[in-house]
Amino acid sequence: MKRLAAVILVMMFCFAALQAQAFSLTGLETESVSREWKTNRFFERMTKLTGIETDASALYDQKEYAKLLEGMLKGEVTTDVLFKANLTREQEIALLDSGAIVDLAPMIRENMPNLSALLDESPQWLETIALEDGRIASLPQINQGERLICLWINKAWLNALKLKMPETTQELTDVLLAFKTRDPNGNLKEDEDAADLLGVYEMRWLLPYFSIISDDYYMARGSEGEYVFAPELPGYRDFVALLKEWNDLGLFGDGAFTSVHNASSLGSDDDETVTSGLIVTVAPYTHVVAERTADYVPLLMAGPDGSIRWRDAFGAVWTGAFAVTSACEDPAQALRWVDALYGEAGSILAYAGEEGDEYRFSENGKWTFVVDMMRTIDDIRSESIIYTGVTTPGVTPNEFLGKVDSDIDRHVINSMNEVRAVSEQVSPGYLLGEKDRARANEIMLTLGRVADEGIGRFATGEIELTDENWNAWLESLREAGSEELTALFNAAIK
Repeated sequence: MKRLAAVILVMMFCFAALQAQAFSLTGLETESVSREWKTNRFFERMTKLTGIETDASALYDQKEYAKLLEGMLKGEVTTDVLFKANLTREQEIALLDSGAIVDLAPMIRENMPNLSALLDESPQWLETIALEDGRIASLPQINQGERLICLWINKAWLNALKLKMPETTQELTDVLLAFKTRDPNGNLKEDEDAADLLGVYEMRWLLPYFSIISDDYYMARGSEGEYVFAPELPGYRDFVALLKEWNDLGLFGDGAFTSVHNASSLGSDDDETVTSGLIVTVAPYTHVVAERTADYVPLLMAGPDGSIRWRDAFGAVWTGAFAVTSACEDPAQALRWVDALYGEAGSILAYAGEEGDEYRFSENGKWTFVVDMMRTIDDIRSESIIYTGVTTPGVTPNEFLGKVDSDIDRHVINSMNEVRAVSEQVSPGYLLGEKDRARANEIMLTLGRVADEGIGRFATGEIELTDENWNAWLESLREAGSEELTALFNAAIK
């Protein structure tokens, strides 16, 4: 009996050792964050929280990461888990079908109580995560407080020029003309980009002012809930006419129809002179020095139908953040580890670090990051937390984030609550099945180019905005597949 007990005890120790074996994580990281996974405190703290060790390493180059995924499709699987995986739905399907990653659907309920509870509360999220056949290739980031893309207007400039908040597109045009000509930033230069919108994509965020809520497929909802092709709506021509008027008045900056915003075109901490009157972003500090964030407020104007509506471009669920590969000997262990990020303790670790080290609460119940001359917020982001940059699996700790003792963050959070209250999603991410989604994307390769080029040519005056030319453009969109695209969306809701 003693011999048997000893054997059982040895087996138990061996099993525990096997359970404690570290699994490897590889994923894509944003180079600008300067975050080294092997030394980042987040992974060490996750081990303490879960009892599961990891060996984490990041790739910082999109091309290198693409090569990793290509190799996996060929059977060259060198990591147990893709963390911050940045997978598109097409990549998910390809990796799953090739056997490079495993179907997580049968394992979630048993190994992920936190995520399971979230999905029970919001069953529609499971439809977003799962493929058409019910398989689950990756785990998501869930954020019910996700920041939305919106138009922000420089209220400080309104105040400086003693102007009221515009309520119509004509009033907005008058305000922007004042921004352009009356030196609202007070530097005695005519350097203001009244409407700092680059590219037709950013300009399309003006559509709600014409009572049009349209997604990236140019889909809008009709009066009966059906899908319609947005450029076919009467207000769309009025939108393009407004772009033409603004362009003629010089309200856009240089390259408005030939450029897009990128890291080098945005403001920085060394550029404190604000030159932007109207911007499109999730938060003003992506464009201007952080201290000027509160100068901007969301511009929510009613459209011709009298309603104030906005577009929710993202929804609460972002897929493609975490996948388990065929090389992983214990997928259940990997799921138990990541499930901590769908709970409060793990999500706070990812977003803010540990209390007392990276952040502290004050007597008023608000928290702030612990920074000083020796340790900046950038140091904390690179050394102790994993959120920021590429989408991180888990749930956003919105209740915790709402208690931040930061005027800047509080301003953005309050602004987003205002925008979210009038926002709607045109079409959920799971609406189209695999085949229809592939066809829709194929159509958009041509249709999107024809649409954006036409808008730009009308706005710049290259093509006169006449009935004949407008109808010819609409016909070219039909030839490019607008009717087929609309039919795909409508078939999905029948």
